[in-house]
Amino acid sequence: MTYLPAAFKALWHELPVLATSGILLCAASALVVFLSPGLSPVAALLGAFVVSPVWAGVVATTDAVVREDRGGVPALFRNIRRHALAGVGVGLVPGVVVAVGLLNWELYSGPVFLVPLAVSGCASVLLVLASCYAFSLRVTAELRGKRLWFTALHLVARAPLVPLGVLALAFVALLLGTSVTASLLLLAPGPVALFASAGTWTEKHALHR
Repeated sequence: MTYLPAAFKALWHELPVLATSGILLCAASALVVFLSPGLSPVAALLGAFVVSPVWAGVVATTDAVVREDRGGVPALFRNIRRHALAGVGVGLVPGVVVAVGLLNWELYSGPVFLVPLAVSGCASVLLVLASCYAFSLRVTAELRGKRLWFTALHLVARAPLVPLGVLALAFVALLLGTSVTASLLLLAPGPVALFASAGTWTEKHALHR
């Protein structure tokens, strides 16, 4: 079973939800950039506390859209309030590891730092990929702790193209938004969340067949 047709259908039918999601996520991201410009350990931790709660609510909404054809802007705001703490919990895991990796990079001054830098770098990549699955698994499947992250990492190993595709879509949107028109930044987060939800539940369903 694939949820991609539902995701493509929702690009038009759920346009108000996607547009509102984009505005909220861009506002949260802008606050992080304002408080801590550039790529730094502080920015990584701020992202976990500021962006992750909004992202969790958006993902909960796009999960409902692709699985149940049920969305709406009021549901989006309810989901953000309901899943804010869960979002922080999920976001802190990759956020802390990425912050440690960036700190190791800043402190790198010779071969003796190469091992911790390599370990934190690899862990950061794996957890960022796994987080593309983890938010849906937490807010909709209600998985927690080790089971949440083991399941997310299992899905990464099983279908790495899904998180890679989600991150590539986000990167292209960011590139176009900064080089062509900033309005694309407002339009991108909603569809990214929509296809992350579709990919997660397609692979989750295939895993349990």
